[in-house]
Amino acid sequence: MRKYLMLALGAALGVVIGIQAPTQASEDDIVIGFAIAQSGWMNAYDGPPAASALLAIDEINAAGGVLGGRKFTAVFSDTKSEAAEGARAGQEVIANGAKFVIVSCDYDMGAGAATVADANKLIAISFCASDAKMGVQGIGPYAFTMSNSSLTSGAVLAEWGWTKKNWRTAYLLLDTSIEYDKAICAGFKTRWEKLGGKVLGEDIFKQDDASIASQITRYKNVSDEQGTPDVLHLCSYGAGAVSAIRQIRSAGIDSPITGGDSMDGDYWTEGIPNLNDHYTGTYASVFGDDLRQEVNDFFDSYAEKKGERACCSFALPGYSVIEAIARGIERAGTTDSDAVLAELNKFDNEPLLVGPTTFTEDLHINLQRPQAIIGIKDGKGYLVDVIQLAEPPPLQLIF
Repeated sequence: MRKYLMLALGAALGVVIGIQAPTQASEDDIVIGFAIAQSGWMNAYDGPPAASALLAIDEINAAGGVLGGRKFTAVFSDTKSEAAEGARAGQEVIANGAKFVIVSCDYDMGAGAATVADANKLIAISFCASDAKMGVQGIGPYAFTMSNSSLTSGAVLAEWGWTKKNWRTAYLLLDTSIEYDKAICAGFKTRWEKLGGKVLGEDIFKQDDASIASQITRYKNVSDEQGTPDVLHLCSYGAGAVSAIRQIRSAGIDSPITGGDSMDGDYWTEGIPNLNDHYTGTYASVFGDDLRQEVNDFFDSYAEKKGERACCSFALPGYSVIEAIARGIERAGTTDSDAVLAELNKFDNEPLLVGPTTFTEDLHINLQRPQAIIGIKDGKGYLVDVIQLAEPPPLQLIF
């Protein structure tokens, strides 16, 4: 069994997770710069994969490093969960010797640091930005993300709902705060309508709205006029999504709710007693029932070391970012960015912990990686299914 360790994510978003870098670098060490959120709300998404990435660094170093004995070391700069701080953080880690740059788990939050790295012809990899613009088209040729596309996440939920649940009508509720939310809704809607599903209505809200009473009223009006939708697809994240779900259930709406990987795990259900019929498309199950034994081993080891199970599967892409960098370096025989870039662009269903990973010169995000469907029953999460799209989302949506 692999040995894994990561820092726990608190029950509420915005908890601060301290990250300690490995020991000080020697002249032969390969420095990896983490330009991520070590404080503020974004740390809830950057903290777990950062801790897992440090574990991967420790494991590789303990096994002898890369290129015949060169070790990895890490330097950090805190973006403070501010998009405007990204470029500064990227510049800081590069000034501190970074040969590779890791950026935040969101395009809006990670683009600044990734753009700085790309301008310096250094490879930048986001833990889990699910917007395809975190790549060649949005940043440049040196930018990657280890995530599944958010369009894919939305489409997978539509595919699963249509084929496995026999849902035929849907209602979309979009939080317009960030690009991620828009893609989760666009991916669902496009695939849903291609399958023959009907969208009975759409509405919007914002992350910091205290009330969605008006949206709930409009949903009920549609239900009265056209019949209750088979599924309510909610495209949001964090506290705003939790608040919306709580209000929806409190209003007596018991339709199934689907949402993106921002709602991974079940730690967030504490404020919604006995929540049922919520489904998320994400990397894997953290509940010991994943179909891949190495993933279960990952989370079992975490539980043994920390005394509690991990909150969510965001740790997986963090570990795999380091896996990818190490394999790229070994295959290139050098840390030269262009040589490593050429090797990463050859990944074809590369077997990483996060799942089979494919990159090309033109596409630096995964569009068809299998995804776990996680359900919530009586407030507890469990694996429902694993779905892989037969075809990627339309390219005009991706960019």
